[in-house]
Amino acid sequence: MLGRSVFCTLGRACLLCYNKRECCVFQCDPSPGKDRKRMQTRKLTKYHIHTGRLTRPVDFAVVSDLHDEPYDDLWPMLDGADALLVPGDVCDRYRQSSARGVAFLKEAADRLPTFFSLGNHETRQKQFRLLVGDLERTGAEVLINRYVRFGECWIGGWYPPSIVREPDMMDQFEKLDGVKVLLCHKPEHYIKFMRGRALDLVVAGHAHGGQIRVAGRGVFSPGQGLFPRYTYGVVDGRMVISAGAGNPVHLPRWGNPCEVLRVTLD
Repeated sequence: MLGRSVFCTLGRACLLCYNKRECCVFQCDPSPGKDRKRMQTRKLTKYHIHTGRLTRPVDFAVVSDLHDEPYDDLWPMLDGADALLVPGDVCDRYRQSSARGVAFLKEAADRLPTFFSLGNHETRQKQFRLLVGDLERTGAEVLINRYVRFGECWIGGWYPPSIVREPDMMDQFEKLDGVKVLLCHKPEHYIKFMRGRALDLVVAGHAHGGQIRVAGRGVFSPGQGLFPRYTYGVVDGRMVISAGAGNPVHLPRWGNPCEVLRVTLD
Protein backbone atom coordinates (compact mmCIF):
# COMPACT_ATOMS: atom_id res chain seq x y z
CA MET A 1 0.00 0.00 0.00
CA LEU A 2 2.64 2.52 1.00
CA GLY A 3 4.67 1.62 -2.07
CA ARG A 4 1.81 2.93 -4.20
CA SER A 5 1.17 6.11 -2.25
CA VAL A 6 1.54 9.58 -3.74
CA PHE A 7 2.78 12.54 -1.67
CA CYS A 8 2.77 16.14 -2.81
CA THR A 9 2.61 19.62 -1.39
CA LEU A 10 -0.09 22.16 -2.24
CA GLY A 11 0.75 25.51 -0.69
CA ARG A 12 0.58 24.93 3.06
CA ALA A 13 -1.11 21.56 2.61
CA CYS A 14 0.52 18.15 2.19
CA LEU A 15 -1.59 15.56 0.38
CA LEU A 16 -1.00 11.82 0.85
CA CYS A 17 -3.09 9.51 -1.36
CA TYR A 18 -3.04 5.74 -0.88
CA ASN A 19 -5.55 5.05 -3.68
CA LYS A 20 -8.47 6.71 -5.45
CA ARG A 21 -10.73 6.46 -2.39
CA GLU A 22 -8.40 7.10 0.53
CA CYS A 23 -6.56 10.37 1.06
CA CYS A 24 -5.28 12.30 4.04
CA VAL A 25 -4.38 15.97 4.04
CA PHE A 26 -1.95 17.40 6.59
CA GLN A 27 -1.76 21.03 7.71
CA CYS A 28 1.99 21.44 7.27
CA ASP A 29 2.40 25.20 7.74
CA PRO A 30 5.16 25.63 10.33
CA SER A 31 4.18 29.24 11.10
CA PRO A 32 4.25 29.99 14.83
CA GLY A 33 1.18 31.05 16.76
CA LYS A 34 -0.54 29.88 19.88
CA ASP A 35 -3.81 29.12 18.09
CA ARG A 36 -2.30 27.29 15.11
CA LYS A 37 -2.57 23.50 15.20
CA ARG A 38 0.36 21.93 13.39
CA MET A 39 0.04 18.80 11.29
CA GLN A 40 -3.75 18.66 11.71
CA THR A 41 -4.80 15.53 9.82
CA ARG A 42 -8.10 15.58 7.97
CA LYS A 43 -9.32 12.58 6.05
CA LEU A 44 -11.65 12.51 3.06
CA THR A 45 -14.71 10.28 3.48
CA LYS A 46 -17.02 9.44 0.58
CA TYR A 47 -20.70 8.46 0.64
CA HIS A 48 -23.30 7.62 -2.00
CA ILE A 49 -27.01 8.31 -1.44
CA HIS A 50 -29.47 7.06 -4.07
CA THR A 51 -32.81 8.78 -4.75
CA GLY A 52 -33.58 7.62 -8.30
CA ARG A 53 -35.02 11.07 -9.03
CA LEU A 54 -32.07 12.95 -10.51
CA THR A 55 -31.16 13.01 -14.19
CA ARG A 56 -27.48 13.29 -13.26
CA PRO A 57 -25.55 12.79 -10.01
CA VAL A 58 -24.68 15.76 -7.81
CA ASP A 59 -21.34 15.76 -6.00
CA PHE A 60 -21.56 17.63 -2.69
CA ALA A 61 -18.53 18.44 -0.57
CA VAL A 62 -19.30 18.83 3.15
CA VAL A 63 -17.28 20.80 5.70
CA SER A 64 -18.84 20.78 9.14
CA ASP A 65 -17.53 22.05 12.48
CA LEU A 66 -14.46 23.91 11.25
CA HIS A 67 -14.44 25.90 14.52
CA ASP A 68 -12.42 28.84 13.23
CA GLU A 69 -9.36 26.69 12.52
CA PRO A 70 -6.88 26.91 9.60
CA TYR A 71 -8.37 25.69 6.35
CA ASP A 72 -5.81 25.94 3.53
CA ASP A 73 -5.48 22.14 3.50
CA LEU A 74 -9.19 21.72 2.71
CA TRP A 75 -9.10 22.98 -0.87
CA PRO A 76 -7.67 19.80 -2.47
CA MET A 77 -10.55 17.81 -0.96
CA LEU A 78 -13.15 20.21 -2.40
CA ASP A 79 -11.73 20.17 -5.92
CA GLY A 80 -14.30 19.16 -8.54
CA ALA A 81 -17.37 19.28 -6.28
CA ASP A 82 -20.61 20.70 -7.66
CA ALA A 83 -21.33 22.56 -4.42
CA LEU A 84 -20.20 22.88 -0.82
CA LEU A 85 -22.53 22.23 2.14
CA VAL A 86 -21.52 23.70 5.51
CA PRO A 87 -23.95 22.55 8.24
CA GLY A 88 -22.78 24.92 10.97
CA ASP A 89 -20.03 25.73 13.45
CA VAL A 90 -17.50 27.60 11.35
CA CYS A 91 -17.01 29.68 14.55
CA ASP A 92 -15.63 28.89 17.99
CA ARG A 93 -17.83 29.94 20.89
CA TYR A 94 -15.18 29.15 23.51
CA ARG A 95 -12.82 31.76 22.10
CA GLN A 96 -15.70 33.88 20.76
CA SER A 97 -13.86 33.91 17.44
CA SER A 98 -15.22 33.85 13.91
CA ALA A 99 -12.81 35.70 11.57
CA ARG A 100 -11.21 32.59 10.09
CA GLY A 101 -14.55 30.80 9.65
CA VAL A 102 -16.06 33.80 7.89
CA ALA A 103 -12.98 34.05 5.65
CA PHE A 104 -13.33 30.36 4.79
CA LEU A 105 -16.92 30.85 3.64
CA LYS A 106 -15.93 33.84 1.52
CA GLU A 107 -13.07 31.99 -0.18
CA ALA A 108 -15.25 28.91 -0.66
CA ALA A 109 -18.04 30.96 -2.22
CA ASP A 110 -15.52 32.41 -4.68
CA ARG A 111 -14.60 28.85 -5.75
CA LEU A 112 -17.94 27.01 -5.92
CA PRO A 113 -21.61 27.36 -4.89
CA THR A 114 -21.62 27.33 -1.08
CA PHE A 115 -24.56 26.76 1.26
CA PHE A 116 -24.31 27.42 5.00
CA SER A 117 -26.64 26.80 7.93
CA LEU A 118 -26.19 27.70 11.58
CA GLY A 119 -24.71 25.64 14.38
CA ASN A 120 -24.66 26.23 18.11
CA HIS A 121 -21.23 27.91 17.95
CA GLU A 122 -22.79 30.63 15.80
CA THR A 123 -25.94 31.11 17.87
CA ARG A 124 -23.85 31.36 21.06
CA GLN A 125 -21.66 34.17 19.82
CA LYS A 126 -22.21 37.31 21.91
CA GLN A 127 -22.58 39.40 18.75
CA PHE A 128 -24.79 36.90 16.97
CA ARG A 129 -26.74 39.36 14.80
CA LEU A 130 -23.57 41.13 13.71
CA LEU A 131 -22.07 37.74 12.87
CA VAL A 132 -25.07 36.86 10.70
CA GLY A 133 -24.43 40.05 8.73
CA ASP A 134 -20.79 39.07 8.25
CA LEU A 135 -21.84 35.59 7.10
CA GLU A 136 -24.35 36.97 4.61
CA ARG A 137 -21.69 39.20 3.06
CA THR A 138 -19.43 36.23 2.26
CA GLY A 139 -21.36 35.33 -0.90
CA ALA A 140 -22.42 31.98 0.52
CA GLU A 141 -26.14 31.19 0.71
CA VAL A 142 -26.90 31.58 4.43
CA LEU A 143 -29.91 29.36 5.08
CA ILE A 144 -31.51 30.32 8.39
CA ASN A 145 -34.79 28.41 8.24
CA ARG A 146 -35.11 28.99 4.52
CA TYR A 147 -34.35 27.15 1.28
CA VAL A 148 -33.16 27.82 -2.28
CA ARG A 149 -33.16 25.96 -5.57
CA PHE A 150 -29.97 24.36 -6.85
CA GLY A 151 -30.42 22.53 -10.15
CA GLU A 152 -32.83 19.66 -9.58
CA CYS A 153 -32.45 19.99 -5.81
CA TRP A 154 -33.85 22.21 -3.11
CA ILE A 155 -31.31 22.98 -0.37
CA GLY A 156 -32.56 24.15 3.01
CA GLY A 157 -31.08 24.99 6.38
CA TRP A 158 -32.87 24.50 9.70
CA TYR A 159 -32.20 25.43 13.33
CA PRO A 160 -34.76 25.57 16.18
CA PRO A 161 -37.01 28.58 15.53
CA SER A 162 -37.11 29.45 19.23
CA ILE A 163 -33.35 30.09 19.13
CA VAL A 164 -32.89 31.84 15.79
CA ARG A 165 -36.21 33.72 15.96
CA GLU A 166 -37.11 32.72 12.42
CA PRO A 167 -40.29 30.85 11.39
CA ASP A 168 -40.14 27.10 10.84
CA MET A 169 -40.20 26.43 7.10
CA MET A 170 -40.25 22.61 7.19
CA ASP A 171 -43.92 22.14 6.26
CA GLN A 172 -43.41 24.10 3.04
CA PHE A 173 -39.98 22.61 2.37
CA GLU A 174 -41.02 18.97 2.40
CA LYS A 175 -43.91 19.63 0.00
CA LEU A 176 -41.64 21.01 -2.74
CA ASP A 177 -41.24 19.12 -5.99
CA GLY A 178 -37.70 17.90 -6.51
CA VAL A 179 -34.96 16.35 -4.41
CA LYS A 180 -34.72 17.93 -0.95
CA VAL A 181 -31.39 18.39 0.84
CA LEU A 182 -31.46 19.69 4.41
CA LEU A 183 -28.59 21.09 6.48
CA CYS A 184 -29.42 20.28 10.11
CA HIS A 185 -26.50 20.82 12.49
CA LYS A 186 -27.41 18.44 15.33
CA PRO A 187 -28.14 14.77 14.54
CA GLU A 188 -30.48 14.56 17.53
CA HIS A 189 -32.62 17.31 15.97
CA TYR A 190 -33.13 15.10 12.93
CA ILE A 191 -34.13 12.18 15.18
CA LYS A 192 -36.57 14.31 17.18
CA PHE A 193 -38.04 16.60 14.53
CA MET A 194 -37.23 15.41 11.00
CA ARG A 195 -37.34 11.63 10.93
CA GLY A 196 -40.91 11.42 9.66
CA ARG A 197 -40.53 14.12 7.03
CA ALA A 198 -40.16 13.68 3.26
CA LEU A 199 -36.45 14.43 2.81
CA ASP A 200 -33.84 12.90 0.51
CA LEU A 201 -30.57 13.91 2.18
CA VAL A 202 -29.85 15.42 5.59
CA VAL A 203 -26.34 16.62 6.39
CA ALA A 204 -25.35 16.99 10.05
CA GLY A 205 -22.28 17.45 12.24
CA HIS A 206 -22.00 18.66 15.88
CA ALA A 207 -21.15 15.31 17.47
CA HIS A 208 -17.44 15.38 16.48
CA GLY A 209 -17.59 11.66 15.80
CA GLY A 210 -17.93 10.99 19.51
CA GLN A 211 -14.51 12.62 20.17
CA ILE A 212 -12.86 9.27 20.97
CA ARG A 213 -13.93 6.19 19.03
CA VAL A 214 -13.52 2.69 20.46
CA ALA A 215 -14.62 -0.37 18.49
CA GLY A 216 -16.40 1.86 15.99
CA ARG A 217 -18.38 3.79 18.59
CA GLY A 218 -17.99 7.30 19.96
CA VAL A 219 -17.49 7.88 23.67
CA PHE A 220 -19.07 11.31 24.16
CA SER A 221 -21.09 13.85 22.20
CA PRO A 222 -22.50 17.24 23.23
CA GLY A 223 -26.26 16.87 23.42
CA GLN A 224 -26.18 13.06 23.49
CA GLY A 225 -23.88 12.42 26.44
CA LEU A 226 -21.85 9.25 27.04
CA PHE A 227 -21.75 6.54 24.36
CA PRO A 228 -23.96 8.47 21.93
CA ARG A 229 -25.78 6.69 19.15
CA TYR A 230 -25.65 9.29 16.37
CA THR A 231 -22.12 10.55 15.82
CA TYR A 232 -20.82 9.31 12.46
CA GLY A 233 -21.83 7.79 9.15
CA VAL A 234 -25.28 7.24 7.61
CA VAL A 235 -28.55 6.98 9.56
CA ASP A 236 -31.84 5.86 7.99
CA GLY A 237 -30.10 5.70 4.61
CA ARG A 238 -30.32 9.50 4.26
CA MET A 239 -28.77 11.41 7.18
CA VAL A 240 -25.01 11.72 6.77
CA ILE A 241 -23.18 12.77 9.94
CA SER A 242 -19.74 14.34 9.59
CA ALA A 243 -17.18 13.88 12.34
CA GLY A 244 -16.21 17.50 11.67
CA ALA A 245 -13.21 19.31 10.24
CA GLY A 246 -12.04 20.84 13.54
CA ASN A 247 -11.59 20.18 17.23
CA PRO A 248 -12.52 23.13 19.49
CA VAL A 249 -11.74 21.39 22.79
CA HIS A 250 -8.47 20.32 24.39
CA LEU A 251 -9.43 16.64 24.43
CA PRO A 252 -7.70 14.54 21.74
CA ARG A 253 -9.61 12.81 18.96
CA TRP A 254 -8.34 9.24 19.33
CA GLY A 255 -9.33 6.89 16.52
CA ASN A 256 -11.38 9.72 15.09
CA PRO A 257 -9.56 12.04 12.68
CA CYS A 258 -11.15 15.26 11.48
CA GLU A 259 -12.75 14.87 8.08
CA VAL A 260 -14.25 16.38 4.97
CA LEU A 261 -17.06 14.55 3.17
CA ARG A 262 -17.92 14.02 -0.47
CA VAL A 263 -21.53 12.89 -0.87
CA THR A 264 -22.69 11.75 -4.30
CA LEU A 265 -26.46 12.09 -4.63
CA ASP A 266 -28.14 10.41 -7.59
